Amino acid sequence: MDRKKIDLRDHLDASRVVDLTATTKDEALVQLVEAAATAPAVQDGEGLLGAVREREAKLSTGIGLGIAVPHARIAGVSEFVVVVGRHPAGLEFGSIDGRPVHIVVLIAGPQEAKTAYLELLAQLSKRLKLEEVRTEVTGDASAEQVVDLLVGP
Repeated sequence: MDRKKIDLRDHLDASRVVDLTATTKDEALVQLVEAAATAPAVQDGEGLLGAVREREAKLSTGIGLGIAVPHARIAGVSEFVVVVGRHPAGLEFGSIDGRPVHIVVLIAGPQEAKTAYLELLAQLSKRLKLEEVRTEVTGDASAEQVVDLLVGP
């Protein structure tokens, strides 16, 4: 998987754009992993949740600008699955800028796919740096529109 260029559109589906109802970071992680576990590529939802929690315990994935990107690569995931969570009110996530998180993007992938993970993260970061994209994602955009916004032109 690490040898060919990876395209975010192949791993982000409108059915995995979630309006989060969580009131805590952990509740949000559970909601995101539950959405990821609906993908055939995720054979171990519990293992994925454990790996994501373990990663968050080491260092928050709240990267600033109201964004968090929790992630894990485990054997129980056969190909990348991306889930986007929206939380208009914002969640405390331990972000580096101390601000609440409104967009949480979970990236679940195969254990050996480090290069592909970094490519997906770069594609997402490029789009999420744009204020207008963040505003539309957290606004009233449909799930399909969110996918288009994040995938870009």
